[in-house]
Amino acid sequence: MKNKIKSLSEKYFARVIELRRTIHANPELSWEETETSKIVAQELMRCGIEVQTRVAKNGVVGILRGKNPDKKCIALRADMDALPIQEENEIDYCSKNDGVMHACGHDVHTSNLLGAAMILSEMKNEIEGTIKFIFQPSEEKIPSGAEAMIKAGVLQNPAVDKIFGLHVSPELEAGTFGFCEGKFMASSDEIYLTVVGVGGHAARIEELKNPLLIAAEILLELRLLSNPQTPVVLSFGKIEGKGATNVVPDVVEIAGTLRCFDEDLRIQLHKQIEFICERVSEQYHTHCEVNILKGYPVLINNEDLTYNAKLLAQDFIGKKNITDLPSRMGSEDFAYYSHQVPACFYRLGVGNKKKKITSGLHTSTFNVDEDALKESIGLMAYLALNA
Repeated sequence: MKNKIKSLSEKYFARVIELRRTIHANPELSWEETETSKIVAQELMRCGIEVQTRVAKNGVVGILRGKNPDKKCIALRADMDALPIQEENEIDYCSKNDGVMHACGHDVHTSNLLGAAMILSEMKNEIEGTIKFIFQPSEEKIPSGAEAMIKAGVLQNPAVDKIFGLHVSPELEAGTFGFCEGKFMASSDEIYLTVVGVGGHAARIEELKNPLLIAAEILLELRLLSNPQTPVVLSFGKIEGKGATNVVPDVVEIAGTLRCFDEDLRIQLHKQIEFICERVSEQYHTHCEVNILKGYPVLINNEDLTYNAKLLAQDFIGKKNITDLPSRMGSEDFAYYSHQVPACFYRLGVGNKKKKITSGLHTSTFNVDEDALKESIGLMAYLALNA
């Protein structure tokens, strides 16, 4: 089986790269993935795979039934959306869409899963059960595409027993893979604060309740909630008061993010943020509106499934190419699947220092060493067949 998969990986590698470049050159933002979903559906149908389209708007689901199709169902997931970033790479397949770029590797995720589908479609008679291919919209933007797909019934009919997904990692060398058992990625909430004071002429301080100063005090108190030991991160990246050198504004807006690994603690932190904002603003007889947009939950890799996946990966491409990863404060909406069925989310190395492919995710120069797909399409198929 392993040798056959490797042979099929070689067979389909060029087509996978072609698809990746087509998708990369034509990126679409969250909830706008109409053309990408058409490419996905056409490719799945070309493989003889049963296809469902317009799932949660732009989602696509492929179903491949093997022997004993009711025995089990293994799901494989990829995300399709791009980011609002202007690409600066000088490549033949650079983004054609102004201000939109696949800067997080979702073009790789999508083409990788299509490659795995090509391999598995040729091995249909060796599949025990059913394989479900999930291509979801909007991983990058709340509301979550994963949550919408689940609500649309993607984990049912047939019911999914286990699910796998991957994410590119420029920190890892191309062709290597990273695994983490247990809590892998943090929950993610968006925090919006609006401090309402009394503005006016900056020289007449006795008439003012300066929301900038109140906002500063709130931020200084909130920073104490961050704790690398827990771990918890509460970080703010935006503060805006539309005043001037001699004008104090009435309102200051603040925006940030909260990350943690404990759902109960997460709820407690929401209450603490609201309490601190209320207490500080009341000291100055002002008001602070708190809006917490609840985002993705903690991503939990099933320990047994992930450990076995790591062993399978070592068997498929060699132990030296597999690494253990620590948990990370980044978040991913694959987390929603991990709260429904046993899940394994792993990392695919796409960096290459010799080729100067080192830019980080969400940057205008992010790119990947496409040779990484030679192993990744086969590994995903191998995991699906042996899970």
